[in-house]
Amino acid sequence: MANGLTQIRALSDYNEWANGHVLDAAAGLTKEELARDLGASFGSVLGNLRHIVGAQEVWSARFSGTPPVDLDARPSLRTVDALREAFDSSHSVLRRFIESLDEEALAGEFSYVDTKGISQRRVLWQTMLHVVNHGTHHRAEAAMLLTSLGHGPRQLDYVFYEIERAGGEPRLT
Repeated sequence: MANGLTQIRALSDYNEWANGHVLDAAAGLTKEELARDLGASFGSVLGNLRHIVGAQEVWSARFSGTPPVDLDARPSLRTVDALREAFDSSHSVLRRFIESLDEEALAGEFSYVDTKGISQRRVLWQTMLHVVNHGTHHRAEAAMLLTSLGHGPRQLDYVFYEIERAGGEPRLT
């Protein structure tokens, strides 16, 4: 069995892989389709993708000890290209952070201030797992919306990421 750091790296890489495939599918939408409110947690494909990247940016800032970015202050995140740039930046920050860790740090606690201004203290690996799980939840909503708009993404299950990572053929549907 892989150690915790190996697992966190794999899940983070999977998260990046899956986000990229959802963005690829979203690139086929019109501006109107991207923003159409279809009743998901954050309304539209755009709303869900903005939420995913915003949450990644908030957690990345918490992990690195820097103030989080205010997503609402970034009206430029209205296109797939702008979203892709934000995701790329967020993934890069997360990769650098993970590379700085060892098993002891991963098992340790870290402190942050939540969105309500309350100080929190949590085990680091649990919060890192949360980032991936949270992305999976809202990415699934975005994938459902994309499918309803006729632009469903390819298979996003973790097993398909591992098959491709091992050199296997991508499973597109």
